[in-house]
Amino acid sequence: MSEEMQNEPDGMLAYSIAIANPSRDDPNWPLPSFDAKDWAKAFVKIAEKNGHPGIDEGWMISWFANALMRGYDEHAMQSDRLIAAAPKETT
Repeated sequence: MSEEMQNEPDGMLAYSIAIANPSRDDPNWPLPSFDAKDWAKAFVKIAEKNGHPGIDEGWMISWFANALMRGYDEHAMQSDRLIAAAPKETT
């Protein structure tokens, strides 16, 4: 593991830092972004840095767009289930 990776916060701490500092210059970028283009660009950059050149950024945009929407849809379905299961007020 590189020294740079060892010094980076992980998990929810990294996410909290990124949300508090939504800058493309932030080392945790693109954590606060819901734009597939941001995620694809960051992924391709990291892949190339780690010896995997030639990944098509356009293809990665479509992959990340799907993954982000799937996460959104899952959250929406879980929220709907919680609302449906909540006790109803009686008047």
